[in-house]
Amino acid sequence: MNKSYILYCARCFFLFMIVGQSAIVVAAPKECDKPLMLSTTSNWPPYIYKDTDQQYKGIDLELLESILAELGCELVITQYPERRSLYEISQGRFDIGLGASKNKQRLKLHRYSTLYRQEVNRFAYRINDNDIAKAKSLQDILLLEKIIAINLAGWYGDAIEKAIAGHNNFIFSDNISKRIKMLNHHRVDIVVDDEMVLCHELTNSAYQDMSIHSLVLSENSIHFIFNKQKISKAFVTQFNTILDRMRSDGTLAYHFTKKSTNICDNDELYR
Repeated sequence: MNKSYILYCARCFFLFMIVGQSAIVVAAPKECDKPLMLSTTSNWPPYIYKDTDQQYKGIDLELLESILAELGCELVITQYPERRSLYEISQGRFDIGLGASKNKQRLKLHRYSTLYRQEVNRFAYRINDNDIAKAKSLQDILLLEKIIAINLAGWYGDAIEKAIAGHNNFIFSDNISKRIKMLNHHRVDIVVDDEMVLCHELTNSAYQDMSIHSLVLSENSIHFIFNKQKISKAFVTQFNTILDRMRSDGTLAYHFTKKSTNICDNDELYR
């Protein structure tokens, strides 16, 4: 066997390996043999919501759809209250959730994507409540014994979790519009949520006497979550490969900048 033939065979094998690996990368995962099911709330703008035509929109949803489309996957959406959505995923009846922060309990039930955005949690209050306006910490707020409305299905960091466990002045609702309405009607004094959600809600509401406090209650990395019973590690790896590429080439930052520019850029929201 001459030397040139050996080199020719080596090149053929190398090309075969490249082509084979490329085929593996672009092939649709087995999970995409049927549409993947997203269990979600429909009232969490700007991340996911229904428009006037009752179509699902939102910056988190659009990001998820673009990644799944690149994988060759279809998505169907089933609407539940947020706590029910997480329960359904844990029971193996759904595939994907969005807007999830990490905690020990969730890590036992779900696989996580790499982070796709950062969440800043603040709170809204009535601007004529001077005691709250002067608060410098979560402890200051708790000492005031004000009524706090919060989404029980959300995760706002260890400090707030401890506060919920140790105080009976928290009211739970997973509907941001309802919580802001309660604040307007003086049924609660504080509404805790993601800053972007608060900005969106206050900007699009008719209420004029509310503000977002400057105090940051927590900051969390936000991820997509996948049902461990139905979604393989291999799928999540492929999903993360696309997400990480979008982060590296600037597509991810552009997506959130384009969709959410100036949503909180209003001094009137922070009086």
